[in-house]
Amino acid sequence: MIVTDIPRNSNSEEKIKLAAYCRVSTNSSEQIHSFMAQVKYYRDYEKNDPRYQLVGIYADEGITGTNMNKRDEFNRMIQDCRDGKIDRIVVKSVSRFARNNEEALRVLRELKELDVSVLFEKENIDTDTMNSEFIVALFGMNAQQESMTMSDNMRWSYQHRMQSGEFNTCKAPFGFKLSEGKLVIVKEEAELVRRIFNMYLSGHGKFSIAKTLNDECAGKEFGITKWYPTEIMYILKNERYMGDARLQKRYTSTTLPYRLLYNHGEKEQYYIENSNDAIVTREVFQAVQSLIEQRKNHNQHNDTTDNILKGLIKCPECGNTMRRIGNVNRPKWRCRGYCLKTSSCSAHTIYEDEIFVAFTNMANKVKDNQKELILDTISLLDQLMQIAGSNKERIHEIDVDVADLSKRKYTFAQLHEKKILSDRDYIVKTNEVDSQLAKLRAERKKLLDDDKSTECIDELYSLNKIISSYEKKSLFDSNLFEDIVNKIEVDDKGNIVFSLLGGLAFTERIRR
Repeated sequence: MIVTDIPRNSNSEEKIKLAAYCRVSTNSSEQIHSFMAQVKYYRDYEKNDPRYQLVGIYADEGITGTNMNKRDEFNRMIQDCRDGKIDRIVVKSVSRFARNNEEALRVLRELKELDVSVLFEKENIDTDTMNSEFIVALFGMNAQQESMTMSDNMRWSYQHRMQSGEFNTCKAPFGFKLSEGKLVIVKEEAELVRRIFNMYLSGHGKFSIAKTLNDECAGKEFGITKWYPTEIMYILKNERYMGDARLQKRYTSTTLPYRLLYNHGEKEQYYIENSNDAIVTREVFQAVQSLIEQRKNHNQHNDTTDNILKGLIKCPECGNTMRRIGNVNRPKWRCRGYCLKTSSCSAHTIYEDEIFVAFTNMANKVKDNQKELILDTISLLDQLMQIAGSNKERIHEIDVDVADLSKRKYTFAQLHEKKILSDRDYIVKTNEVDSQLAKLRAERKKLLDDDKSTECIDELYSLNKIISSYEKKSLFDSNLFEDIVNKIEVDDKGNIVFSLLGGLAFTERIRR
């Protein structure tokens, strides 16, 4: 038997749609230089080989390669492969493609199914001409080990600086900004922080505070599009606002893919008093902590519990809210329209403890199936947005324009360095380019913000974060309830439907 290899596209004049992937420095000047150098390099690919048509260069900034979720351009490239826009990818090396071996192989398998080949230039590995999965795994393990070693070194550095008191923070909380490694108060944001503390002490809960701020669009000028109860509680419990710091509240796992975990005693923590300027007094902060503790341990049958459910339970027939009635020992909820004789619906009634039991069962099931119920939904919504998004093509056009303007800016820098452009002309020309770049980036941001599905995905990410920190319980968790429940409906079959953040709804059978 004679087997003959048939070269790809040998009988077709159709060109191979080529894409290049690279990672560039986060330093702005180095980034422009690196990106434009790679643009030239890959455009030469197209010139030197008539088979190729360069359809795009995808460049992520020099962030970690250990997790695909942080690489927007990489993910956009993979989506374009799914959409049939790319036949072949060229990348400098395996380490540029991914440092997480498991994810790299998963992506390569998917690309293989899509009939998209990948060429790793440094290692001379071409998935189109050889069964390279084992070779990629070998190189991937080396790159992965290099990444893990770098992460271990950084982890040791942070730990050492915490112990010596030199480490402050990598990210400023709302109300502060980082200046030369120190937290500095931002006056306008600090006023909003103080208002949140005062509202809580005045009797408002975290849910009520978030709703009030959202109704007022408070913080919009600071880039906050929506407040969530979890964010309100984060501010209220953050000792930074009274001037202290608790270091290593969370830590990064030591295995790939790296995950940020809450520190429940697995790692040592460090408490530093007077580490930064305070936004609220110690007396105010400590009063809030005492009130949080009181509310946390409230009795399920007192007026506070009534406030938790008030306005959330809807009648399945007339849509009226249900009201709390009955004795203190076992209160129940009934349609307000029925009670006031303003509606002809049935006397739908549900006991309060049945709601608590049903919610607890539902929350535990969501915890057990978090990936399938939340993360997979986020992934599906993201794919639908990319397929149906009317703004997608315009965003792509903007990306191309930004790359071209960046090239012009780099050219101006070269001409100025060679004294061909005077200082004055260089400033004028770069200012013009910067102005155009600012407009394009503002337009791109608006196009992304206009998509209403983005808000839904943001809420689902918030829900996922809350459920991740939730530990399964047998008793009702009022804090979790306040954080995630938007509405409750009692249907005519004796079921409770809980509507949660992000539009997810789950039904629980009432157990009597």
